[in-house]
Amino acid sequence: MAALFAALAVLVVPIHSLIELKTFDFSTMKFDWVTNPRDHLVPVDPEYNNFNVLLDGHAHTTVSDGRLTPEQLVEYSIAQGFNAVIVTDHNTVAGGLRAESYAKRKYPGRFVVVPGMEYSNCRIHMNFIDLNTTVSVGNRAFPSDDNIKQAIAKVHELGGLVIVNHIPWSNHSQDRIQAPRLVNHPSIQSLVDWGVDGFEIANQGTFDLPTYQYMLAQRTEIRRNTVDPPAPLIFMTGSDVHTPGSAYAWTVLRAANLTKEAIMKEIRHARTSFLFDPTGNRANGRPNYSARYLALAPLSELAQYFESFVDRYEGQYSFHGTHCRQGIVDVHGQSVGYFVMYFIAAAALFELLYKLPSFLWLHARRLYSRGVRREVIPC
Repeated sequence: MAALFAALAVLVVPIHSLIELKTFDFSTMKFDWVTNPRDHLVPVDPEYNNFNVLLDGHAHTTVSDGRLTPEQLVEYSIAQGFNAVIVTDHNTVAGGLRAESYAKRKYPGRFVVVPGMEYSNCRIHMNFIDLNTTVSVGNRAFPSDDNIKQAIAKVHELGGLVIVNHIPWSNHSQDRIQAPRLVNHPSIQSLVDWGVDGFEIANQGTFDLPTYQYMLAQRTEIRRNTVDPPAPLIFMTGSDVHTPGSAYAWTVLRAANLTKEAIMKEIRHARTSFLFDPTGNRANGRPNYSARYLALAPLSELAQYFESFVDRYEGQYSFHGTHCRQGIVDVHGQSVGYFVMYFIAAAALFELLYKLPSFLWLHARRLYSRGVRREVIPC
């Protein structure tokens, strides 16, 4: 029995580590609901009450680490109440270009895709928007300040914009590692000095109040400074969708028409506001369970049982083939000891239950035989 358990552990744990087992199959998911955030939300800035564009400024597809294809993302965005989306797969514009092509074919004049990419590494995540080519300049696992400046300059050279993403997420301390998710994230002031165009002040259900307050203060200073004032920073929000779920924020603006050019004109002039619902909408889509998951789940659960003896904390993925922090491995020797104890106890109980019927049967036969012999002995 012990050999059987050892063999199972040796077999299933490496397989489980190599196979990425996804619970749900999103390939057949339908987005047949309609969300209208106008029903219960108003822009943070009342000046934008007559908005005509609801934009998702940050979204992913299967081209990087999302669960929806670029085509599905367009359908999902429409169901969530958007009529425009900036597709920003990690370190590539391929997903955005594919989504834009699909939207132009299926929803001309009704839905707009702005291609972009998310510059992703261990120091910072930034959206490069309105690009038709991937920017790889200055992008590595641990870029220097100069690398980041080079990337920003290249985007501007190509006519794109740079939006800094989810600062609270980037600086959040990971529990076991007790260090920020990203390493040495640049300060807001440094990023402004380096030329970024704006900040994502709402990401999923998180509202970045400190960054929002900084941007408001900057706009107040611009109004006071009548001599050569700096360009105002752009307010942007994003679902950062990887797996379909609730929508929390919609960037709103008033464009001359529903085209990429008109939308980008408003964004470039920092004429944006947003709707924010910390509860999130009631998304109605339900994916089917993956047939592969249902087939392999028993083995996967068994592998997870054996893996529970060791906890690994690898830190945030760099999107360059490595992780951002030195990994921590906790081996739970006490759990292994208890497992051995439970296994011995279970084996002893099994052996007892296995032999108990035979023992009782033999004992009963002996008693019966003694009884028969007593009956035949003459008095």
